[in-house]
Amino acid sequence: MAFVVATAVGGCVYGLFVRPHISRWGATDDEVQKRLPGDELDSPMGYRPISTRAITIDAPPHEVWPWLVQMGSGRAGFYSHDWVERLLFVTYGEGRSATRIHPEWQELRLGDRVPYSRFNTVPVTMIDSPRCLVAGEWLVLEPTDDGRRTRLMARTRGGWLEPLVLRVPLAGRLLWPVAALIDRGPLELLHHYMESGMLNGVKQRVEQRAG
Repeated sequence: MAFVVATAVGGCVYGLFVRPHISRWGATDDEVQKRLPGDELDSPMGYRPISTRAITIDAPPHEVWPWLVQMGSGRAGFYSHDWVERLLFVTYGEGRSATRIHPEWQELRLGDRVPYSRFNTVPVTMIDSPRCLVAGEWLVLEPTDDGRRTRLMARTRGGWLEPLVLRVPLAGRLLWPVAALIDRGPLELLHHYMESGMLNGVKQRVEQRAG
């Protein structure tokens, strides 16, 4: 009984206080609500945006863009927490998340597949240099009013476990509540940890290079 009560209380605290904060980390009200390039594209199960995170980078978009297009397993990595990425079977061309721009990884086109680990890839469904890259998640760059800085926004729609479970014949609908609970709890926290790490990692690299 105590476990059930503690779980219920923890769920309420997470839903009311933690989730609203991490789902819009660094983003303004306008950025959370606005329509971004790529929002018209299909997403698993037709999900609406569940998170919009953002960071200001002290460099114009064209200096940020090269770091984005070279991301991927076996390439530049994702500039986040390498120790977690390695547990998720991410590998690196440099042996760690890249600390420089690699000319050999700058060619990325619509329909290309970005490796997310040794075992899975995602297609590039939108690419508009240096404005928007959609490959699994939405990465949008907007210059600030003075044109000298960039707002880098990362938008995610839905999780990955729910759509996967729903593809299981017969049992999918029965397993969905459990998958939804995991997707919107532990996996959501992990995604926030990794995505905020990626945004900070991009910012650090771009500004160090500019400096």
